[in-house]
Amino acid sequence: MSTILLAVAAFLGIVYWLVFLGRDESRLRATAKTLPIALLAITSWWVGGAHFLTLALALSAVGDWMLAFRGEREFLAGLVAFLLAHLVYCILFFAGQDPGWTQGPWFLAGTVLIFALALGVFRRLRDRLGAMKIPVAIYSGVIAAMAVAALSRGPDPVLLAGAALFMASDLVLSQEVFTLAPDSRMRRYTSPFIWLSYLAAQVLITAAFLL
Repeated sequence: MSTILLAVAAFLGIVYWLVFLGRDESRLRATAKTLPIALLAITSWWVGGAHFLTLALALSAVGDWMLAFRGEREFLAGLVAFLLAHLVYCILFFAGQDPGWTQGPWFLAGTVLIFALALGVFRRLRDRLGAMKIPVAIYSGVIAAMAVAALSRGPDPVLLAGAALFMASDLVLSQEVFTLAPDSRMRRYTSPFIWLSYLAAQVLITAAFLL
C-alpha cells in the first residue's frame, strides 16, 4: 500500500509540473502543488509511520500552499513552515544516528562540505537579501543541519539522496528568488528543477522510512 501511495504522490507531482507550474497563481494551482506532499503525510499517518515524519511532511505541505502565492507575507510564512519541517526532520534523523559512523572521517568530511556549501551560497546572496538576511541565514543553517542529520544515520543511499536533493532544491530556489530577474530565461530551467528535485526529495525521504 505504501509503495502505491508514494507512486501516486509522485505522479501527482509530475502532473503539477506538466500542467500547472507555469500558470498564474490560483487556488486550483495551489491545491495541485500542495496535494502530492499532503498525500505523503497522509500515507505516513495511515500506515503508522514515525510521528515526526508525518509532521515534517504536513509542515512541508503548508509551505507548498503558502509559496504558491506571491507576496512577502506568503513567502515568510512558507519559509517558516519549511524551517519547522527541517527542524522536525533533524529530530527524526538524529534520533536514529549511528554512533560509530558519526565518529568516522567520512561523516566529518561530509559535515564540513555541507556547511561550507551552505555558507558559500549565503555569502554570495548576502548583499541582495536586505531585510531577509537574518531569516535566510537561519534557514541556510537549519537545512544544512538537516542534511548532516541525515548523514548521521550512516550511508543510507535513499535517505541521503533525498536530503541532498532537498538541499539542492532550496539552494537553487534561493538563487531564483534573489538573483534572477522576473523575466529571466533561466527560470525555464530553475523552476522545473526546484520542483522536481523537491518532489523527489520528499518521496525518497518518505520511502526511506516507510518501505
